[in-house]
Amino acid sequence: MKDHQLKALVQAADSGSIRAAARTMNLSQSALTKALRELEEDVGAELLQRSYKGIGFTPEGSALLVRARLVLATIDKARAEIRQMRGGAGAHVKAAITPLLTATVLPAVLRAFRKAQPDAELTFHEGLLVQALPGLIEGKIDFAIALASPQDLPYEIEFEPLADIDAVPMVRTTHPLADARDWSRVADAEWVLNLSAGSQSMNLVGWLRAQGFPAPTRILHCSSPYLILDLVRRNDLIGYGPKVLVSDPQVGVGLRPLALQPLPPTMPLGLLTLRGVPPGSAAKKLANLFRRELQSRLPHA
Repeated sequence: MKDHQLKALVQAADSGSIRAAARTMNLSQSALTKALRELEEDVGAELLQRSYKGIGFTPEGSALLVRARLVLATIDKARAEIRQMRGGAGAHVKAAITPLLTATVLPAVLRAFRKAQPDAELTFHEGLLVQALPGLIEGKIDFAIALASPQDLPYEIEFEPLADIDAVPMVRTTHPLADARDWSRVADAEWVLNLSAGSQSMNLVGWLRAQGFPAPTRILHCSSPYLILDLVRRNDLIGYGPKVLVSDPQVGVGLRPLALQPLPPTMPLGLLTLRGVPPGSAAKKLANLFRRELQSRLPHA
């Protein structure tokens, strides 16, 4: 299994056809096809399904594609790390972070990181598990800091708990149910929730059902935490999210938590990394800064 063969596989997937992949890699179609056939011979399985519509992947091809992306990303990181050690181009750290960090520790983390690594390039992605997990497994991000239930994570992911996060139902200050204290009073209300796998809202719905309380049935689905906040702020909707965001003097303007009781247990916020793949020095530095600030400012997990 060789570097150029894995690159050919990944580029074929990204381009959707052999012709387009060969053009992108500045190769002839025959050269690219040869690399792919050699890869199939090496692994002993058919990887691609060719048709007039383009190419698809067999189950074996899809499995190898995930690993190929990780291998190539790891090689790129190793090269970048060595260039940096020899005085070459600066590091590039890619991380997925939950929005609650922007209202708590991110300013301090950025100041400290810029002081230590002034030339490093940073890319932040939103830390939703549905995006962060594929990014980690395929090597597209170095680490993630996100809310997660460790028992629900795939084996490839290591989870280090850093803080316990309270979540609360929230409404705009003029909502007609702003004084509600009982779950039965909000049973028929319309909610806006992020019901992606592993989210706080999914935990809420499961907890309500387990406790025998009425779960929301009228739901506007939304995956963006900040869009949820704005929808709640401007409409008679009930949202659900980290208490630290709702109570922030800038983020939570016009919002108030509902005094519903009881509330679900806290959810751990943690550092997610790919098992067996150590982060580069710059990524490790940034993760350590997040760890230090979170453990000093938020309740320990």
